Amino acid sequence: MVPSALHLLLLLLTLLSIRYWLQLMTTRRISSVFPLNPDRYQLEFSFPVLLAMLWIAIQFTSSLEREWSEWHQTLAPSKPVTVVQIMQSSLITFCFGTILILMLALAHFDVIQKLGFRLNEIRRQLRDGAVGFLLALLPVMALLLLTYPFRSEESLHPFFLLLKAEPHFSTISWIFISAVLVAPLFEELIYRVLFQGWLERLLHPFAAILTSSLVFSIVHGFPDCIPLFPLAVVLGTLFYYRRSYIAIIVTHALFNAVNLALALANQQNTN
Repeated sequence: MVPSALHLLLLLLTLLSIRYWLQLMTTRRISSVFPLNPDRYQLEFSFPVLLAMLWIAIQFTSSLEREWSEWHQTLAPSKPVTVVQIMQSSLITFCFGTILILMLALAHFDVIQKLGFRLNEIRRQLRDGAVGFLLALLPVMALLLLTYPFRSEESLHPFFLLLKAEPHFSTISWIFISAVLVAPLFEELIYRVLFQGWLERLLHPFAAILTSSLVFSIVHGFPDCIPLFPLAVVLGTLFYYRRSYIAIIVTHALFNAVNLALALANQQNTN
């Protein structure tokens, strides 16, 4: 019953996604969906940006090394992730993200809202996030289907492997906290607010969006990097046009929530 209802919901969301893509193709203007918010500030290089770039560099290097080892079949079998590790990782990530936001606020207190941390028009920001999710849904799902032949048990996200091994309430709860709450909060701060926000000072906006999107995708490894690229482009475009941290968090969180719901539905089917 639950998988059928979820698939129906996914179908309805896909139809809504088509509706917004038709609107974009008809008007040929992104501003028809995301009106440009002129109240913005281009982030200069600062200590929070440096920390974000160091974190990205570590993750980027680790991802390339992992892919290289898999290509040459020299990668040692990884140990399954545990609920305790997810708890620890979530706490560390949340604390690091909070420190970055505090540092950013102290360094740019007078323009913090122009960096995306807006507390006005909350309903509009939530709506923008929902529309961003709908725009990302169609290309992401299409590329997920195209990359299906490249997927195997070994390529599954560690969270999904843990979910299959321990489908308990505590496991689901901590995966939800990590994937749907903590990851969007942290990754959007790192890749969009800090990294892309700084790149926009150096590059054309389109180049800044593509660069941050490409790095974001590669960090997540193959084959996930392929369907995640259009999601990252939508997130980057949404952030550039609307300058809303809340909106990009909502888009990212909805995407991860749908992925988790589909994994749970698939788990129920196999039991």
